[in-house]
Formats: sequence, C-alpha cells, structure tokens
Amino acid sequence: MTETTTIERDIAAAVSAARIRLRFDRVVIGLVARLKAALDHVVPQDQSIVFTLTAPIRLPAKTAAAIEALVRDGLDGRDIRTTLHGNHVQLRRVAGVSAEMPRVAGFVHNQPSDGEHILDLAQARLLERK
Repeated sequence: MTETTTIERDIAAAVSAARIRLRFDRVVIGLVARLKAALDHVVPQDQSIVFTLTAPIRLPAKTAAAIEALVRDGLDGRDIRTTLHGNHVQLRRVAGVSAEMPRVAGFVHNQPSDGEHILDLAQARLLERK
C-alpha cells in the first residue's frame, strides 16, 4: 500500500468516525481515478486538491471533465461550491502539504451529508507532519 493510499484511508476513517457515509461503488472509484490521473501533474508539488461530490453520479464522464476544468482554471485560494450535472461539488486547494501527500483526493457522499466537514477533515490530515 502506498503512502498516498494510507493517507486517503486515514481521511476516510476520520470521515466515517464523524458519521458521514462515503460511497465506494464502481462509478465513484472510476471518477476519482480519472481525476487523479488527469490532475496529478497539474497540481503543484506543495499543494493538494480535495473535492467532495454528492451521489448518485449519473453522468460520471461529464462530471469528471467539469471538475477537471474547474481545477485547471484555478481555485484562487478559495473554495468552490457548485452544482455539476445534478451533483453538488466542493473543491478546496490545500497549500503547504508535504511531498508524500496525495495531489488529488476525492470523496463522494450521500446528499444530506456535509461536504464542508469532509473538506475540513481532509485538510487537517493533509497538513499533518510526520
């Protein structure tokens, strides 16, 4: 297991402990993997992009392309909250992360859950130093 995978599992465990249910179905795994592959080389070495997305994802390819476009256009140090193809999306750029942290981390949750809390938990873990 890579360091990045371990960190993402730590974040997922913290989210689960906060009683927020994440989704890990085939569509979710594919969408997150696509975004990681597309954006890994775009995000600077000392930064990470964290995003949350509500389920169900009915148009995964179009949703992934729209999220990718938002990141490529730049986040300007602010969170983005929007709706893409019927899914609520939140993005956050986290600066000052160490090299072993993932460049892109995505979490898909059910509608009533708080995406902001997921971003906060992820940011806290990404900024931890060993």
